[in-house]
Amino acid sequence: MIVYTPILHPRLDYIMRWMFSFSGWELRVTSDVAVFCNTTGPRIWYSNEPCPESSAVFFPQVDVLWNSSINPLQPQLCYRNNMPFPDLDGSGRFDPFALSFFMLSRYEEYTATTFDEHGRFSGHQAWGGPVGVRRPWADIWRSEVHAEIQHVFPAYKPSIPGYRTVASIDVDSAFAFRYKGVRRTLGGVALDLLRLKPGRAFTRLKCVLGNEQDAFDTYDYILDTCLAQHIELRSFFLLADRSRFDINVHHRTAQLRDRIEDMRDGGAVVGIHPGYESHNDTRIVRTEIARLDAIVGEKTRHSRQHFLKFRLPVTYRRLLECDILHDHSMGYADVPGFRAGTAHPFKWFDVERNEVTSLQVHPVIVMDSTLRHYQQLDTLEAMQVIAQLKAEVQNTGGDFVSLWHNETVAEQGDWVGWRAVWEEAIKP
Repeated sequence: MIVYTPILHPRLDYIMRWMFSFSGWELRVTSDVAVFCNTTGPRIWYSNEPCPESSAVFFPQVDVLWNSSINPLQPQLCYRNNMPFPDLDGSGRFDPFALSFFMLSRYEEYTATTFDEHGRFSGHQAWGGPVGVRRPWADIWRSEVHAEIQHVFPAYKPSIPGYRTVASIDVDSAFAFRYKGVRRTLGGVALDLLRLKPGRAFTRLKCVLGNEQDAFDTYDYILDTCLAQHIELRSFFLLADRSRFDINVHHRTAQLRDRIEDMRDGGAVVGIHPGYESHNDTRIVRTEIARLDAIVGEKTRHSRQHFLKFRLPVTYRRLLECDILHDHSMGYADVPGFRAGTAHPFKWFDVERNEVTSLQVHPVIVMDSTLRHYQQLDTLEAMQVIAQLKAEVQNTGGDFVSLWHNETVAEQGDWVGWRAVWEEAIKP
């Protein structure tokens, strides 16, 4: 397979290799017209100039993949076959390559100026808004490209990417009541009583002083459920120093270390959950990673930001400086859906430096607190949203990754009834 383009550029090379990563054909990108015309097999003409060959697939280009700068974009919606797409240059041209790069690179986040109370880019700010992000547009556009090529070259039969569910658990608070020390326990009892929750105070004391299992100690259940269904499990542990938004037990707590080792020994991917203030401070990330390294006895390669709080490109550069190879933060906190327009892992492209990096990004499709707190859904409504998102991934292939917490499957407090939602989310 050959692609002609009048200008070679790292952005274009990156997205072409992503676009045809499942094709099964060797890809060549050239700016030589003669080479293009003398090559057999599937041919793509990516230019606004007339194509000299009738037996080629033509895609007019939008000036994004040939431009090394970053321009603020507020694209209007255009439609093609009744499907919306962002008009990146005001021309109304449908350029699936530029559009897919726009999504995967998170181009619009580089020039964003408005963020939520935690400094995050909101799904409400994305080009399609809360409704638009419900569809994996980059995957859909890729499917359309393959279909158009196959129409012109019937021998072109790209492989169909597979579908699977992936379970992921964040451990922000490893235990509800246990192992928090005398001061925090007594403070918790006092706060329960001030809030007129004597039952919770009694449960807290009974758990700490007796043999009752801690409500958040759901690790065996999580492992057993995933193992029984042969589902990949990824677990991320918060080991930050205590702060307003980092409330886990101390990282030296033996029982926390035991649960981390249990997860690893049970076959789960174990990663770091960098604390609230870590997203732009390499020293904090290094310290927290070193704590996990010491517990598991090996180098940590996987990470997910606490609160899904990250800022491009700074946070991802910090992770790379700390030798993290896999980030699992690419999802919205406020809306479910496809932040990067895909359900497939992909290499992060640094738009400022115009270079592809070694950081593999694993998209998150839906998070428990998004459904329960941000969207204010009940369990039935949440299952309906999950079913719709699953159907989207099944249509284009990829990983349906849902983000949950050890306490949200505990059948306690606000989360009574939500264990069934988790089980539905991870069901193959």
